[in-house]
Amino acid sequence: MSGFEFRETMSGSYRLDASPDRERAISFTVGARVSALGRFLRDKKAAIQGAIDMEGFAAHRPCRGTMVMDPVLGKKVGYDLTFVDDAGRTHRLVGQKDVAFLRLLETMTTLPAELFDESGRKIGSATLRFDARSDLAKFLKSFRPLRLA
Repeated sequence: MSGFEFRETMSGSYRLDASPDRERAISFTVGARVSALGRFLRDKKAAIQGAIDMEGFAAHRPCRGTMVMDPVLGKKVGYDLTFVDDAGRTHRLVGQKDVAFLRLLETMTTLPAELFDESGRKIGSATLRFDARSDLAKFLKSFRPLRLA
């Protein structure tokens, strides 16, 4: 096996700093791909790409970035996604699951994140969740080994 891939969907809500009282829906579905297992064992990074939906901001827009998967030793799973909003501006969603073994289900399924504009200024925050009840079987079935030439 040269690597592996899988798909993940998370959803929740976000707030823009400009209108903090207005909560809106957010979701993303990404495919993660590790093409070289040896490199992944050193850097714990996977390339991710998919689509993000943010109510009133980014309607099913392509996104891409990286995921750091180090839940055991580093106790974290990080996401860094770049996307272009409906007005054509580039943004990033950056978040991290901080893994606590005594609260494993909660910490592995909850992603607190922040939103940044193209200048790197924080413009909002989000909380997304992986729905283990309805999506765990799909998530596990999506894991595939890669054999690259």
